[in-house]
Amino acid sequence: MARVKKWLSHILIALAGTLSVSMVMVSILSPWFVTNIDESLPGLFYKIDRSELPTRNDVAGIRVPANPYYLESAPFLKIVKGMPGDVVSCDGRRFFINGVFVAEAKEHTQRGNPLTLGPTGIIPPGHYFVWTPHQDSYDSRYSEIGWVTTEHILGNAWRLL
Repeated sequence: MARVKKWLSHILIALAGTLSVSMVMVSILSPWFVTNIDESLPGLFYKIDRSELPTRNDVAGIRVPANPYYLESAPFLKIVKGMPGDVVSCDGRRFFINGVFVAEAKEHTQRGNPLTLGPTGIIPPGHYFVWTPHQDSYDSRYSEIGWVTTEHILGNAWRLL
């Protein structure tokens, strides 16, 4: 009986490993799946629904704009906090959307590189303020990401696992 349990546990581990590798490969090769590579949002795998643009508080799959830290067009998962017509303001390093506090921007990356503040003002048509609540989230608070355009939006992201 102990041999059977051990054999079954090896099979389950192999299946779990195969599934994980398969999901990572699918997310790398397909624009319809994204692997969450950090702790900024819960979950590991998200499916992208390309049928409509995200709205406020939706999780969106995006292709990151050119920046010094990530490959251009790397898939990110972010929450849409600001929509076209919303007013983004900043007091010190604290960001607000329509007068409601969203998050505070860090001064430096984890490696000590300076971070510059993202845009403020009225979000223009076709642009979004994207964010996650994680303290190290690299998002619209920083000029290198800024307001994400519809061209960078992959679609709504739905957590699978």
